[in-house]
Amino acid sequence: MSDRNSVFRYLLNGYFHGDIEEISYKTGFKKSDLIAWRDDVKTPQQKSLVYLLNVSITPEFKVVFEFVEIDSNNPIFPQLKTIYQGHEHRSGIYAFYDGMANLVYIGKAKNLLGETYSALGRNHEIVLPAGIKNKDTKRYHVVRYVSAYEVKIVNGFDYPKHVESLLLRISKPIMNKQIGHLEPAYPELDDDSE
Repeated sequence: MSDRNSVFRYLLNGYFHGDIEEISYKTGFKKSDLIAWRDDVKTPQQKSLVYLLNVSITPEFKVVFEFVEIDSNNPIFPQLKTIYQGHEHRSGIYAFYDGMANLVYIGKAKNLLGETYSALGRNHEIVLPAGIKNKDTKRYHVVRYVSAYEVKIVNGFDYPKHVESLLLRISKPIMNKQIGHLEPAYPELDDDSE
């Protein structure tokens, strides 16, 4: 019927696996309209297609939780499993804060639960005055609060990495060794002219 219907079908199949329920849920469009666009009964408006394109390719940032207290005297993994419930395997950014709520570490993850747990268990080299022993300590002994944010990886583009790099350059947390390297968000495409 129209080029716009073809674009709609491309977005539906390429980003929503042809699933009318999923695209309706994520966009708010009525299933009857979506089916009519798919089947060339009606033509979507241009602004509807622009909205669908944005929903398809723009990463969303969602708060998973903020400033949840971690008790270093109890096992860490069960605490994290409880607070990440429903978001364990999502990609995103997590942040650690000390007892004064100062940001001390930012990390990115393809699996928020696993990477947060791993990062908390790593040693942290604390620069202490001469004469004080125990310079190496586990991060979970220093970290008091944890926050996490879902940042989607869309079609292979690692948005969590870019968000982490920007945050590191701005905030420079004391436990991060790198300050963040801002690279192009999209890889260069090979010239595969067809």
